[in-house]
Amino acid sequence: MGLKEKWQNRTRHSLLENTVMLYILQFSTMALGFFTQGFQVRVLGMEKVGALGAAAYATNFFQMLIDFGFILSATAKISQRREDKGELGHILSCVIAAKGLFMAVSFGVLLGFIAPALTGEGELQVYVYYLLSVCLGSLLPDFMYRGLEQMGPITARAVSIKTFAAVMIFLFLRQPGDYYMVPLFTAIGNGGALVFVYWHLFKKVGVRFCPIRPWDVWEEMKESSQFFLSKVAGSINVSLSGVILKAVAGETVTGLYTNADRVISVARAGMSPIADSLYPHIMKNRNFAIVKKALVLVYPVILLGCALVFIFAEPLLVLWLGPEGKDVAAPLRLMIPAAVFTFPSYVLGHPTLGAMGLIKYANISVVFGTAVYLLGLGAAYFTVGVSLTSASVLASLTEFSILVFRIAVIIRHRQILKDGAV
Repeated sequence: MGLKEKWQNRTRHSLLENTVMLYILQFSTMALGFFTQGFQVRVLGMEKVGALGAAAYATNFFQMLIDFGFILSATAKISQRREDKGELGHILSCVIAAKGLFMAVSFGVLLGFIAPALTGEGELQVYVYYLLSVCLGSLLPDFMYRGLEQMGPITARAVSIKTFAAVMIFLFLRQPGDYYMVPLFTAIGNGGALVFVYWHLFKKVGVRFCPIRPWDVWEEMKESSQFFLSKVAGSINVSLSGVILKAVAGETVTGLYTNADRVISVARAGMSPIADSLYPHIMKNRNFAIVKKALVLVYPVILLGCALVFIFAEPLLVLWLGPEGKDVAAPLRLMIPAAVFTFPSYVLGHPTLGAMGLIKYANISVVFGTAVYLLGLGAAYFTVGVSLTSASVLASLTEFSILVFRIAVIIRHRQILKDGAV
């Protein structure tokens, strides 16, 4: 049976439908950012793009705090209790209350500790808009729709609003001084998506907010804390290099790193929906055979794509970013192994280890990767120096170390896979 026939004969809210919708949501968001990035480089220049990249990397730490791992912990709980609307409303209320608390803390840290050090023209404005965008995006109850395996409604609404934000960037970005508009329109888009999605959640799904106690919120945070630690480690791996490069090498070098990292991020966006949709499915059904099928069918396509980008990096980047794109080719080629290692790492991580009852190792593996990254960063600092090249190599080395750790854990506990149950 071909893909068209499988789609036509799919079960409503099936794994196939959930995966496709996650692809549309995740990849369209990254693709829109990818296409606007080339326009931004041409209009703003590499220096302003570097300033935007540094602000985005810094606010990634706030996003990590606000999300607090709920996308994994809450998704799993909702998948297991999807028939109880009262319980779903309780989970929703606790998660959003916790996020509201973390948002207040984030704005306090930004305005109290980071703002005094921001001296560039419009720099504080950019940081505030990025944090506002992160807050509005974090309030989207995507964990609810992922756990229910009903990604269709949230996808259509979110993508349409994010498309609006991208169009606004093309229409109104005209000179380097307009660089604050990039996070501003992203925030407006996230706000619009928020209104539509909650309307659907309340009216169509039948899940609403309910009274909760502070103790309930605390319990929800405790359950998510192990995932939060993993997110902390992941944020360090992804964002710290961009922040450090701005300090030691300037905004232009940071711009080169940001553009290379954007390509890898788009590649990851094309891979993560499979793992994201497998996670609630495997947690509920313990279907390990589907992991092997995903690796056999999808991974060769990813390897081919990575090879083509490696070979034709320079002309592709010049086409995307203009003449300055040729300088991005070298760091991108050094980061491509990170994309090669990402897909098996995703699939063998929370979906596989979680269903095996070894979720703590999925989180520990990211901490292990962070340790490798920090050791590598220290070694670079005391030898060749922290540079665009060393930061790019570390991105690939970190992803490789996480994958090796997860494979080692699975091999050690392979009997669980043979038994087909925890």
